[in-house]
Amino acid sequence: MMMYRTMDSRGPELVPGYKEIPVTSGIFYVSFIFFVSLFIMNNFVGVIISAFNKERDALGKNFLLTASQRK
Repeated sequence: MMMYRTMDSRGPELVPGYKEIPVTSGIFYVSFIFFVSLFIMNNFVGVIISAFNKERDALGKNFLLTASQRK
């Protein structure tokens, strides 16, 4: 919704115009959403991997193996 409002805007003190759609606004919003979602996903995966490595160091390297696998 915000992307369409920005694409319709023409400047200060001017009414919105839907026929003059600037392509750069759409490209900006799509690229912004793409890069922000990658950044958030990268942080989420980084936190999960960091927590897994801390638990692995605390419990030992082979804590996920069964008794028969450890032999």
